[in-house]
Amino acid sequence: MTSPATSFVRAGIAAALLAGCSAAMADFDASAVFPPIDACIDLASQQQEGIVIGWKLTDPVANNVEVDMLAPDDRVWTLKCTNGKVGAPERKLGNKNFKMLKSRAKVPEKSARFTAVGSYPIAEVRTMKYDTSWRGRPYYSYEMVLSDGREASVDVNAETGQVDRSKSERKD
Repeated sequence: MTSPATSFVRAGIAAALLAGCSAAMADFDASAVFPPIDACIDLASQQQEGIVIGWKLTDPVANNVEVDMLAPDDRVWTLKCTNGKVGAPERKLGNKNFKMLKSRAKVPEKSARFTAVGSYPIAEVRTMKYDTSWRGRPYYSYEMVLSDGREASVDVNAETGQVDRSKSERKD
């Protein structure tokens, strides 16, 4: 179930995309589209140094978000946000290459998120992961739920900002 505010924002994005994107989006307030995600990313970045390599909207109604941060020492940390407050970082298993991932991302995640939503304008974005393909190309991968119940995934190239792959399918 979506809130009236979420439906209004989605309708605004869809109208902007249909109207020719650039002129319509010029007056559109980007921070109003994903407030719980953006607020949690900001709080997590203040508490844990590093880059965001993933986030998950665990409960859209309660504004619960989990953010994965990759620290400069190559360790991955998860921070959980609930209603505008962030908890202490929790260490996740595994390591990633901070220098490599930081240097390859030429497009900000927020821009890539808008590009992904443009593929499916009436969708609720649930997760993002930032990593590289087996060939070393950096990608932001988004999972979303469409208004008709289908699930969609979109991969946005982190160097070019273009959608490289998208698909949707009905889950039974």
